[in-house]
Formats: sequence, C-alpha cells, structure tokens
Amino acid sequence: MGLTVENGKVDTNYTDTYQKEDTKGTSELGKDAFLQLLVTQLQHQDPLSPQDNSEFVAQLAQFSSLEALQNLSTNTNNTQALSLVGKNVIIEVGKSEGLSETTTVAGYVDYVQMVDGKAKLAINEELYNFEDLDCVIDDYYLGNVIGGGNSGSTEETPEE
Repeated sequence: MGLTVENGKVDTNYTDTYQKEDTKGTSELGKDAFLQLLVTQLQHQDPLSPQDNSEFVAQLAQFSSLEALQNLSTNTNNTQALSLVGKNVIIEVGKSEGLSETTTVAGYVDYVQMVDGKAKLAINEELYNFEDLDCVIDDYYLGNVIGGGNSGSTEETPEE
C-alpha cells in the first residue's frame, strides 16, 4: 500500500510489511515514510508549476542530519551502558515506558546485551532496559554507608 493523500492531507495509517513493528500506529515518521512522502509529493505536484528541487534537497539534508544525530545518540547510550559492566546499579523498571507504577531492581551488572540495537543490562540473569537506569552505586558507598560495615575495606580483621 503506502502513504496516501486524501483531501490534501497525508494518511499515515498504513501497515506495510517492511515498516518496523515498533513504529506501527504511532505518529513518528521514519526514513521510509519520509521518502514515501517525498515520492507522493512529486507524483501529485502540479505539472504546470512544479515545486523547486532545492526544497526537496534541503528537506533530505535536514532529514539526513536528524538521522545522524539519532544514530549518534543511540551509540552514546550503548557506550554508556557498556561502561556499567561490573557496577552496582538501581533500575526503575517501567520508567522508559512512562508507567506510573514502576518496580525497583538493584544489583550488579554482569553483562550488556544488545537487543534490536538497544542496550539491555543483565542483572541476576534478567535483562533490563538501559533507559530504566536510575543510578549507579559506588562499591565503597554500598559497603560502608548502606551496609554499615567494612565490607568495602581491604583490611582484614584479626581473629580472636
């Protein structure tokens, strides 16, 4: 099917098989939708007064810049997630989905797994979204302040 124009407005309620599953039914326009919109504009322009090509080139350049910034943001988030391996963290499960009631999980990040280009933190053999990260806890703080003891200390206590 594709994008359709009805009464001068673009109808984005389509479900092409090549469209990513996570953008179906949303108001986001992806790269494919942008190119389809561009083709639709070209197909339905007035042949006696065609649109200026420089406008299309400018739109494409802006879209390319936006896409590059989004990719840079994703790569930065993934790099930050990878740096959490071996750290103690607190995850607020459901925060990234905007849920009003979330669950808090704390633990040691064993590894990071990329799922559909997004970083997932492995804590106690469960995967959690990096976007749900609430805070990173220092081992000294965890052992001495929260634990109330010398678990973070390297000194041994003498046996009696």
